[in-house]
Amino acid sequence: MFEELYLLDAAVHLICGLVAFLYTEKFLAGTFDDRKRAMLIWAAIYAAVQMLVSEMTTQLSPHDRFINVLPYFLLIIFLQGKFFAQDKPRQIFVAASFVAGWEILRFIASPLSHAIFSVWSPIWAWALNGAVEMNLAPTDKIIFAMEIVNRAAIFLVIGICRAVQIGILIFYLRMISKSFRRDCKLKFQDSLFLILPCATILLIDLTLRLMAFSVDNSAFMLIYERVPATILLLPIVSLLLLGIIISSVMLFQNLIQYKDEEQKRLLLENRVVEVHRQVQELSDIYTDIRGLKHDLRNHIENIAAYIRGNAELENYLRQMTATVERLDFTDKTGNAITDIILHQIRQRARKNQINFRADFHCVERFDIYDISVILNNALTNALENSTGEIQIRSYERGGLYFIEVENTFDGALNWNGDIPATTKLDKKLHGIGLTNIRRCAQKYLGDIDIDVSKNIFRLTVMLYRKSIA
Repeated sequence: MFEELYLLDAAVHLICGLVAFLYTEKFLAGTFDDRKRAMLIWAAIYAAVQMLVSEMTTQLSPHDRFINVLPYFLLIIFLQGKFFAQDKPRQIFVAASFVAGWEILRFIASPLSHAIFSVWSPIWAWALNGAVEMNLAPTDKIIFAMEIVNRAAIFLVIGICRAVQIGILIFYLRMISKSFRRDCKLKFQDSLFLILPCATILLIDLTLRLMAFSVDNSAFMLIYERVPATILLLPIVSLLLLGIIISSVMLFQNLIQYKDEEQKRLLLENRVVEVHRQVQELSDIYTDIRGLKHDLRNHIENIAAYIRGNAELENYLRQMTATVERLDFTDKTGNAITDIILHQIRQRARKNQINFRADFHCVERFDIYDISVILNNALTNALENSTGEIQIRSYERGGLYFIEVENTFDGALNWNGDIPATTKLDKKLHGIGLTNIRRCAQKYLGDIDIDVSKNIFRLTVMLYRKSIA
């Protein structure tokens, strides 16, 4: 019987090794070239060390056997250092959450096996009594068959309990890895927030075991006979403790997300204030230019009246007239601010050898500051990512006003929800342009829509006539 259970333990440790590798892979960057080979080596080392430690600790007293938790923890840390990039806070959290989950799940496997054996034992006793009543002689074949059946039943029960334990462990680890943001950088104080629940659960696990063994050093199963309620309570407690770890990860990620959103909100507010200031300055400059242009035209006309007939001076005045005409903006949108924004984008596009086309008309019922924020962010994003073409147009459909910006791009996008994520390194200072556009649109009961077709990126902003600001 011991041979079968030994092989079962080896198989369980091998599977746990594979699960530990896949779990670690969700948090740390691998340094291996061949993933499959690295995973098999990891699992083999993990299973071999686990079996060795288990063999060594069987010679210890029940109280001293609990020290094998430390070698398990150090083993995972060692394997992480060999196969993955160094990140101490994450390494400790991954190891602690894995060991805590596996150890506390023994309180599910153990009561389950006791419950199944409590059902099997009467059946086995009934079979033996039936054989006695039928006066069946205990021949060698019958004894051998009964022994095989009993050993198979024990092996099957323990196998089922281990399978349940591994299944719940995989679900628990998946919930953690799914809730954890891989791009989140853990600091020392952050890791304490995540590691302390794991350490607490390990201590609770050890305390419960020590209390159970203090009742009787011979077998842990005796606690189920003396306190039957523990068969149900211990699995519930185990699941609740695992839920605490999962909840702490979710809470931590929500706090990080809230902090990021708060930083973005403050940054957006500062940018809006800056845009308002720039818009006012541009409006003043535009007014001054129009006045200057009007005055220069009058002066040129007056001078031209006195120098008619002088070809050289007339040619000079024609050049001056052409220079003044350049003060006119190509785009006539119906508002000085949007004229200037399109003019600036057109100049930048010309420098970058990008073809820029505009068919944009401003609508008076919307705040020009919000329109300028939408245009600035949409056209700047298009300019930074365009591979040669940018087009903007606006149109009205009923009570809706649409702004559509389209540009060619290289076809590579990383999505963050329904909005493409920034490719810039400083993600805290960048990547909020589309979010800012959406907030302006929602101010007018509208929203944005992004359509990607081959190498064409199209952003459509919809505004309704009613403002909720």
